[in-house]
Amino acid sequence: MSELPKPLFDAYGHVALPRFLSGEEFLRVMDRNGVHEALVCTAETCPDLGELARTAARWPGRFRVAGLPTGATPEERLASVREQLAAGFFGIRIGEGTVAQEPALLDVLGREGAVPLVVGSDGLAVAAPNLLEVLDRYPDALVLAPHFASGGTPEMFSRMPGIDRLFRHPRFVVIFSRHGMFRRSEIIDWACAVIARTGWERVCWGSEYPVALYRDESYASTALWIDGTGLNPTEEERQAYLSDNARRLIFARPVRPAKPLDERWSRPDLKSHAPVWLFPTGMIDLPEEVNRRLVEAYLALGGDQTGSYREFVARTIAEAATRLEP
Repeated sequence: MSELPKPLFDAYGHVALPRFLSGEEFLRVMDRNGVHEALVCTAETCPDLGELARTAARWPGRFRVAGLPTGATPEERLASVREQLAAGFFGIRIGEGTVAQEPALLDVLGREGAVPLVVGSDGLAVAAPNLLEVLDRYPDALVLAPHFASGGTPEMFSRMPGIDRLFRHPRFVVIFSRHGMFRRSEIIDWACAVIARTGWERVCWGSEYPVALYRDESYASTALWIDGTGLNPTEEERQAYLSDNARRLIFARPVRPAKPLDERWSRPDLKSHAPVWLFPTGMIDLPEEVNRRLVEAYLALGGDQTGSYREFVARTIAEAATRLEP
């Protein structure tokens, strides 16, 4: 299979500046690739909640947005989550350690009908008890687990019954994203074990764009990844994974009307500083401001339609080298 269904529904991307994209830039990428709606978030390396709020307000039919629990104390983080939900945020991206240490955050999300996007490691083992508790307590609760639910090994399911129960829960949804970051054989084995528990009804595709560029992937290649894995979905299962599941589980879910979010909830002072890691198999570390200028120029030229980001960066370096003094 090589054709992608239209429209696509992207369950995981990044909008926030300067590390990721603006709402306008992400929308142009969506339109070029036949994507109708996308769920976008940010990360601790770029706590720009203002751009997410602006994106949700300007394009309510195209985006759902997920924020961060910002603040220096548990009380501040809880207050920030409440404010984001009141501003129409769909959910909150949250690390498994925070889930375990500050369960009040999950409780607020459950009561408000908002959705945690939980990231971590090893099948979210650290957070599994808390996630199961909120799923059992709130009948409308939904948990999204990007990055293949943070990866793992199939034997974990027999060794840790709590993880097995979590993945079998009918409102636990795994988003296959960050494809190129994992060892291919290992992530395919893990994906097989995941699908054995979720079926094709609770897995969704997520591009993780523009971070996919930094691994020399294109937007389309993240969706087409499923075709070279040996997982062999039927046409109906593939359609569900790339489009129908996200439309049903994420984008049909009600959300409050978007409204401005007070800028005090964006906390650049608490930002986790890190370079942008390009092309992990041949690492280049760039200051995010430099990468931002490169990404802007790449997208302005047509982005994925003009060639890979790796080729663009190499060409830009080569052109700059011709101007260097010997």
